[in-house]
Amino acid sequence: MLTHTAAFIHAWRRAQQLAATARRLPALLHVSAPVVTTYGRMEASHAAISMEQRWGFLNPWCQALAHKVQYTRFRCEGSGREGEPVWESKGRQLQVAVGSQRHAQDAYIPSELVRVREALALLAAVAHVDHEAWKYLLHAHCKLNWWRDGEENLPERLPARFVLKLPQETVADDLARFFGVDHREQPSGAYVEAMKRVAAFDHRLQPTSPGVDIEVPIRVAYGVAEEKLAAAGHPDQLIKGMRKMPRTERNIRQEWDRLHTTDVESGSIRCTFVLEPMVMDIQESGSVAKTAGMMERYVLNNFWFSLVSVKAKLASESGEPDTLIAFRQLMIALFDGARRDPALAHTRYHGIAAQRSQLQLGKLVLHADGALDPLETEALFSSLVLNQTAQRLTAWVYLMSNEQDRTNIWWKWLAYGCFSKRARTHSALRSLELNDIGSLSLADVEAFLAILDSEGPEEVLYGFPHGQVEGRDATLKDGALVQYDIQEHGQSRSLTFTSCRFLLHTFSDDGSSEWVNVLVPGFGRCLVRRSDLVFKSESAPKAIRPSLSELSLKFYETATMDGLTRFLAAVGSSLSSLKIANPGDIVDTSVILRCCPNLRELTLSRGLIDMHFKFDQYRGLPQAISTFRPHWENIAALATSLTKESNPLVKCISELRIRLVMSNEADDRAYESNEVRVWLDALLQMLAVNKHLQYLEVKVSMEHSDYLDSFRRHHHEIIRHNLSLESKIAFLSVLPNPRTPTEAPAKKKCATLASRRQLLNLGQTALSKIFAYAAEPVTRRVCFRAF
Repeated sequence: MLTHTAAFIHAWRRAQQLAATARRLPALLHVSAPVVTTYGRMEASHAAISMEQRWGFLNPWCQALAHKVQYTRFRCEGSGREGEPVWESKGRQLQVAVGSQRHAQDAYIPSELVRVREALALLAAVAHVDHEAWKYLLHAHCKLNWWRDGEENLPERLPARFVLKLPQETVADDLARFFGVDHREQPSGAYVEAMKRVAAFDHRLQPTSPGVDIEVPIRVAYGVAEEKLAAAGHPDQLIKGMRKMPRTERNIRQEWDRLHTTDVESGSIRCTFVLEPMVMDIQESGSVAKTAGMMERYVLNNFWFSLVSVKAKLASESGEPDTLIAFRQLMIALFDGARRDPALAHTRYHGIAAQRSQLQLGKLVLHADGALDPLETEALFSSLVLNQTAQRLTAWVYLMSNEQDRTNIWWKWLAYGCFSKRARTHSALRSLELNDIGSLSLADVEAFLAILDSEGPEEVLYGFPHGQVEGRDATLKDGALVQYDIQEHGQSRSLTFTSCRFLLHTFSDDGSSEWVNVLVPGFGRCLVRRSDLVFKSESAPKAIRPSLSELSLKFYETATMDGLTRFLAAVGSSLSSLKIANPGDIVDTSVILRCCPNLRELTLSRGLIDMHFKFDQYRGLPQAISTFRPHWENIAALATSLTKESNPLVKCISELRIRLVMSNEADDRAYESNEVRVWLDALLQMLAVNKHLQYLEVKVSMEHSDYLDSFRRHHHEIIRHNLSLESKIAFLSVLPNPRTPTEAPAKKKCATLASRRQLLNLGQTALSKIFAYAAEPVTRRVCFRAF
């Protein structure tokens, strides 16, 4: 309700602005587009001198961060060995690596951490006072990303929040030191003086006005240090290093809870670090069983993470008898069915809204050495269907079209774990990313739809007849015997559950037999005595939410994907965001939009190009949109297509990334120099015409670095953007009714204001110009990098 109210208030205020614009209509109908001024090198140089004069006193602290700050996507890459899958976050973060290079001549010492802490606090204060100065200090003094002049690629608004990478051997001690109360109680004199000088530049602060306490969110990243530790003891070190973390976080919170809270001095700035749930990448732990045991303890003890990256299947453990048991234990722990109170955790997300919307494990990245076998697939999705710990999941498929039986099993279980009625009732998953897909054939989609359309999907999964009694949820009595891994000839394994914390579901039940088919998380189909089941009472049915709202599919270039269109038609109605890598030539953008009518964002990637569409301004148009087929291997043809803004889809393309350098040693694509220059010229011509593309990134080899100035002329260019639909509706809602009453009013009414009478005469052309004039401008960003 609050969200809708706030949107209405914003739209109403915008409508008032538009009404004022309309009253100035005679002048506006002849207004021309604003002239964009490009600052030359001299103006930029003067601006840098001015920045240096104001903020140069912070250079000693910036030196503590020099070459240690990266603004990049977060990567989970395990050992970093060539060929291993790497996961990257969607957005970029400011990442600070402390003590990551252990050389004798550059040994890490604890005082370095204190200096880094002071530097981050001061920079956060500068971000609050002067946003441009904050970005200048990052680039000029902290040597952000090793960028050369002209290569800077920062967003217009860059929040002061950081990911802190600490040495694995001392992570717990360093965490306690960084977040200690001594930063508040015993700051260094130099730091206090520097903070006063920063506050003096804040024109909003007066000597008598209340001081400001700036909260700076920090996430500690564990297991993702800059160096690759390939030493023999590294796997054990990963597990051991985490053992102290829960106690350390608890002690930090208790220290701050005991600290007497004082108001910030008048006219002053104070920075307080907020410890957010940590990032943990332990895929190189070397043991699925150890990982499972650790995750079970953390989940049950309400230890929170913003991201967890684990390896669920190890090639080194293949064939060992306890491997499947460890895998099942890990799935049950990762996808626990209980939602725990974030208020009882020792960390918190910055902001009340963020705190309420998150779950215990946040984002889960599930690695594996190879494709899951059918029993592992069963364990994964039978647990995921009850998930209350993770909102986002990334997994790798690794199955090819010549493994049709296994791919059918995978897609059937995916339908059950993520899209079935039971998943939409019990699972909290909202976003799914599937990588290295080798097959999405028509047969795969038929298997998927058989589960999706079924009222008894468990019976379809196992080929059982529909029961005389409908499937019911139940719990298990303590000490109950469970038979699992049931073979066709009746053999099975038995396990006694001393206690059972998760929900079971019966299926194909005749209502009278002693043993009942149940689906057990992590184990799949099991047999349990009827007398050991405690059935849930028939209360009001739980609300069934829509399926996933975000989906990412990354196909192999040689994948079979003739079922993609039917798959999108089956799941697309709930999607607001879709990403497809290597989409092939089967599906074009207009087909995707017809399958996904509520789509707000679409990303297509293939070969040289990443293309991002935003449909916020063009909702309701999919049926009228013409076809747009990207020219994946011809940049010049693509650039020409992007100049044809009569195509509504061209206006929807907000971001474009083009790679004209080899991505790795295995990349055998040849880029002929003259052809590349033709492509670059075509892109420059496109930028001169297209006024809707908000971000362009071009990567080339060093021989084409002479194009840098030409592309940078379009950086920070002001382009027009369509007015939001809400603002247009709000404006139209205040227009007077043009219909003239047929009878005179019974009572005398106030004369209509002259300005409102003028609004009666507005035609479509006038309204279009008003809307165009009132649209908020957008700054285009162009990043050109030569390697």
